[in-house]
Amino acid sequence: MHLCFVDESGTPPSKPNSRSPYFTLGAIIIEATDWRGVANDVQGFCTSNSILGELKWRYFSPHNRDKDNPMLTRSPEERKALSTTLANIIASSPVTVIATVTDVAAAFDYGTVSNQQELYHFAYKPLSERFQYYLQDKKSLGVVIADHRGRDNDRLFRAHHDGLTGGTRSSTISKYNRFIEGLFLQDSCHSIGIQLADFVAGAIHRAYSTEDGRLAAVLKPKVRKRPDGSIKGHGIVHHPKDKFRPGLCRSR
Repeated sequence: MHLCFVDESGTPPSKPNSRSPYFTLGAIIIEATDWRGVANDVQGFCTSNSILGELKWRYFSPHNRDKDNPMLTRSPEERKALSTTLANIIASSPVTVIATVTDVAAAFDYGTVSNQQELYHFAYKPLSERFQYYLQDKKSLGVVIADHRGRDNDRLFRAHHDGLTGGTRSSTISKYNRFIEGLFLQDSCHSIGIQLADFVAGAIHRAYSTEDGRLAAVLKPKVRKRPDGSIKGHGIVHHPKDKFRPGLCRSR
């Protein structure tokens, strides 16, 4: 059985914004029997570097001053070195990375997207499909574990997941025949898997939103790929495919 931990790159935009044209959902897939070893490696990283608290992507930013940041006293150079170390731990772990990078303006052109929650659901569908395809390739079963986002958001997300995987949309049920149970939601502070998904989503989002693809390049070998080595549409999905515009931030 495989576990798919999912998290997003910050809060979904409530409307198109030229300064934040993309929204990214990232995930790491781990075979259940490998989870303990990965968790031990991350816990060892935290212990050896005296990081006492949650690992969040934004905490590695040189300018982050959140009071809960366990790296609050670290210099920008130290935070950069720590982020590189964590990226290399992920890159050497038995995990697979998948992600959806959504063009926010193009998404809001669709009649089904008019707010933050609908944008999140819009991005989740192709991500969940890639997990299903992965499970088909592995002839395995799997569950999705995502970050808790508040009572109302969680209720709507569970309903959306159920509609995709087996509840109300008969045309999609067969496509998700490798999923078991429903959607599991967990506070990120209690889930190493979600913390790693947050890091992956942040690194990939930064690669698309700026010219800094340093950490995404470290993680790239773990991205799900085709036999020919290509990842576009297979491990990283540009969404919506027909209207996605690359390089929006870099072209400003």
